[in-house]
Amino acid sequence: MSKNLATLIGLSAIIMWASMVGLVKYMSAAIGPAMGITLIYTFSALIVLAIFRFPNLKLISKKYLVLATTLFIVYELCFSFAIAYSKTSQQAIEVSIVNYLWPSLTIVAFVIFKELKFNFLILLGLFISISGIIYIQAGNDSFSVQSVLNNLKDNPLSYLLALSGAIIWAFYCVVTRKMSKGQNPISIFFIGVALTLWLKLGLTDQLVMPALNLSLSLYLLLAAAAVGLGYAAWNIGIIHGNITILVVASYFTPIISSVLAMFVLDTELPVTFWQGTMLVTLGSFICWLSSNWVAIKPFFKKAFPIK
Repeated sequence: MSKNLATLIGLSAIIMWASMVGLVKYMSAAIGPAMGITLIYTFSALIVLAIFRFPNLKLISKKYLVLATTLFIVYELCFSFAIAYSKTSQQAIEVSIVNYLWPSLTIVAFVIFKELKFNFLILLGLFISISGIIYIQAGNDSFSVQSVLNNLKDNPLSYLLALSGAIIWAFYCVVTRKMSKGQNPISIFFIGVALTLWLKLGLTDQLVMPALNLSLSLYLLLAAAAVGLGYAAWNIGIIHGNITILVVASYFTPIISSVLAMFVLDTELPVTFWQGTMLVTLGSFICWLSSNWVAIKPFFKKAFPIK
C-alpha cells in the first residue's frame, strides 16, 4: 500500500468519526438512547472484530489490558450518552464540542505524567479551547457568567458526561503510549463496550428490541460503520500514511463534525457557535504546536527568515 493511499484512508477516518454525532443522535431519538447506543456498538464490535480479529493475549500486558479497556469503555459510554441524552439537535452538537477538548487535555496529561515538557503554548491553547466552549454556551446573548450557567443548567448531565469523556480519553492516550508496547487490542475494547451496554439494558429492564424499518436499519449500519471502520481506517493511516498530515487534519474534526451533524439532524447553528468551534480548534492546534515545536521550529525559520 502506498503512503498516499494510506494517508487518504486515514483521512477518511476523520470524516467517519465526524459523522458520529449526527448519526448517534438520530438513532437515539428514534429508538431511545439506551437501545440505540447498544445496537450501534454491538455492530461496531462485529466490524472491528472482523477487521482486527481477536488479539493474542499472551503478547499484551495484563495491567495495560485491564486499565486501557476500562478507560476505553468508560470514555465511549460518556461520549455516546452525552450525545444521546441531549435535549435538542443543536445541544447534541454543542455537547460534542465539549468532548473535543480532549486534544488539549491530552497534551496537559502528557505534561503531568512527564511525557512532554511544559511550555507556555500549552496553557495558551487550553485557555483558547475553553474560551471557545464558554463562548458557545453564552449563545447569541451578550456574554455573562449567568448566561453560560443557565445554558449548562438546562442539561448538566450531557455536558458533564462530555467533559468527563474528554478527560478520560486524555488519560487513555497517556496509558496507551506508556504501556501498550505497540499492541492494539481494539477488538477487546469494543467487545467490552458492547457487553457493558447489554448488561446495563438487562439490569435496568430495558431489554426490549425495537422495530427497525429500512431507514432506521440503514442509519444503524452507517453509525456502526462510522465508529468501527473509523478506528480501522485510522489505524491504517497512522501505520502506513503521513502521520503529520493526519494529526493536523484531526484537529479540524470539531468543524467537520458540526457541519455533518447539521445536515443529518436538519438544524441550523448560530454564528456564535461557529466562532466558538473555531476557537476550540485553534486552541487544540496550538497545543499540538507546543508538543511538536522542536521539530516545527526549523520550518518556521525557513519559511519566515528574520533578516
